[in-house]
Amino acid sequence: MTDRDRSGDDADRHLDEPAFREPALDEATAEAVLEDAFGDDSGTSSGSPAADERRTAVADAEPEPEEALSQPFAEERHLGADEQREFREAYGRTRAFFKARPERYRGLQRLLKQARIRDTYDTYLTDSARRAGIAAVAAGCLATVGLLALVRTGTLASVLEPLFGLSGRARDAFLTNPLVVAALFVPLLCSLAAGGAVWIGRNYYYPRSAVAARRRSIALNLPYAITFMYALSSGGMNVIEVCRRLGNSEAVYGEVANEFDLVVREIDLFGNDLLQALDNVRMLTPSDDFRRFLDDLLGVLDSGGDLETFLEAESEAALEDALEEQSSFTETLGMLSEVFVVAFVAAPLFLIVVLMVMGFLGTETVGLIAGLVYVVFPLSMGGFLLLVDVLSRPYQEPTASLAVATERTVELEQVVDDPRFAAYQRSKRETGIRAFLSDPLRAITDCPVRSLGVTVPAALAVAGLAIRTGLVEPTAAAFLAAPLRTTVGLAVVPLVTATAPLTVLHERERRRTTVITERFPDVLSILASANRMGVDIVDAFDLVTRWASGTLAAELRRVRNDVAWNHDLTRALLGFADRLNVPQLTRTMTLVAEGSRSSGDLHGLLEIAATNTRAQAKLARERRREVGSYVAIVVIGFLVYLLVIVMVSASYLTPIAEVAAETDPAAAGGPISLGAIPVDTYELLFLHSALIQGFGSGLIAGKLAENDILSGLKYGLGLVALTVVAFFFLV
Repeated sequence: MTDRDRSGDDADRHLDEPAFREPALDEATAEAVLEDAFGDDSGTSSGSPAADERRTAVADAEPEPEEALSQPFAEERHLGADEQREFREAYGRTRAFFKARPERYRGLQRLLKQARIRDTYDTYLTDSARRAGIAAVAAGCLATVGLLALVRTGTLASVLEPLFGLSGRARDAFLTNPLVVAALFVPLLCSLAAGGAVWIGRNYYYPRSAVAARRRSIALNLPYAITFMYALSSGGMNVIEVCRRLGNSEAVYGEVANEFDLVVREIDLFGNDLLQALDNVRMLTPSDDFRRFLDDLLGVLDSGGDLETFLEAESEAALEDALEEQSSFTETLGMLSEVFVVAFVAAPLFLIVVLMVMGFLGTETVGLIAGLVYVVFPLSMGGFLLLVDVLSRPYQEPTASLAVATERTVELEQVVDDPRFAAYQRSKRETGIRAFLSDPLRAITDCPVRSLGVTVPAALAVAGLAIRTGLVEPTAAAFLAAPLRTTVGLAVVPLVTATAPLTVLHERERRRTTVITERFPDVLSILASANRMGVDIVDAFDLVTRWASGTLAAELRRVRNDVAWNHDLTRALLGFADRLNVPQLTRTMTLVAEGSRSSGDLHGLLEIAATNTRAQAKLARERRREVGSYVAIVVIGFLVYLLVIVMVSASYLTPIAEVAAETDPAAAGGPISLGAIPVDTYELLFLHSALIQGFGSGLIAGKLAENDILSGLKYGLGLVALTVVAFFFLV
């Protein structure tokens, strides 16, 4: 039998499933269809009025594409006075207003469906109106209180004149009736601004941003989801069951799983066949790539084509698209790194130098520079990190716990009153406490962030010890007299004490993940080759563990023992993925475990998994290669900042301080008085600005390079150490 014949048999088998069966025809329809299909050659039957009428009715009932798009939405109709009154009584005035006008909010309805927001458009708009009203009232009250405070303090005139450009009689009119201004004008503007901002943000920005996030998530996970479908279908699993398994894997495949879960619900809850369910999801999905995939899938299913060959080709094409998408994202990261150089190197240097020169001319600028260093720099860097995180969030690898899914579960309400459940919970807590006390280091290495619970108190103790022994003093005079020593003792050393262990543990975990990701495709290839030659899966794991080393070898031996003792390959693989906690491995083990349940062709499944894992490793290598230059841009930008700050401190401020010390204050004259320049304060601010810039630049470099702030700790600590060394030897 050829592959084409097998695919035809598979299609026939799928079409025999209940989800593919059309509803039963009534007697009149059946007679018309039979008469139309089996009429004589003269065509009299095919041209019978009953058959023509039936065909016309079917053609009219089948929606055109634009009409089909509007099928899930409510249709607008004219309401009489009685119906409007009933609407208001049933839904309230606000909701009734929106509910009676569905055509006006058709775009919002579509956005809510695409964003998977569970509210209907009328309840969503009603809630938006309520929130906007609350914001407007709150803003109006705050504006009234603030304006009355200005009236009482007598500063209203100085505020109104530059703010509104008022002068003369207009200003006098405002000042003559301050309560009118407080009660009407400014509060009204503030209320409208606050209410309008909430309304626009909730009804326009939020749904669109949610849809855009789902679109990016679908684009990221679609290649791996198609590979998952290919692996299961190659094992003989029918299409509906493939969709069901994929829909249950949200933690692994993200929004793609949610789309296929909707397909399953269309079948189970609404009684649609598979083709209709796929078509309904196709019309509402926010992703153009996913819509194209469903178009092609519908064509293959409708024509009885070879589904396995189609999914294999789509998997390869989707991986190429993922590589292009990643390249586009890395270009965005490159643009952000250039923005960083302008916003956090050139602009701060320009502002600091200008403010310093203005201070030399007699203007009080120390407060402005201090605000720039201690407030603007940290907040702006935090905002930049938040921006990068928002842009990178759709590309983050999901983590999931898989072994729990293999256990039988019950609802919590069924056992919450059972005394045995309380005893089980108590025993579970006691076991966890004993495990932690017996090996506390294991708990920290499993989650490096937990180390902060130990290192932060240690850092505070180090700072306290330095103060108690008299090495440093936590006073402003000490910071001005010995800025480097005091800053190192009270800030730099505690910072290193708190974050260095976390950095070491995190980098160790990251390298472990990288090694496993690089080696695991070879593990799968060896398993597939051994299984194809007839080697038992347990013996195949023995072959792999002979050349593997480290954590991977130990875990593979554990999988081998688990399969040999419990004879449950699925549970062993899912537990293996849980223990290693590597996102790429989790996705691959899900594919192999689900495929092994439906197919005895294990070697073919392992080859598919090996190809998929190797493609994921290639994507990771490409990303690391492309973003390496962006890290260099950030680091070089900071080095330029540090060089300028050190040169200004050593070659400009230090000579000024020496000249000021030798100059008689009584002889000073002219526009610039060297004795009045706070050189010590400028040196302290420059040192602190370089330290803040160095640590923040390191965090940003780690976020750009590896999409992880913790990975930037090594860069941040290195740049902080470089700053201390530069100021110690050069300033």
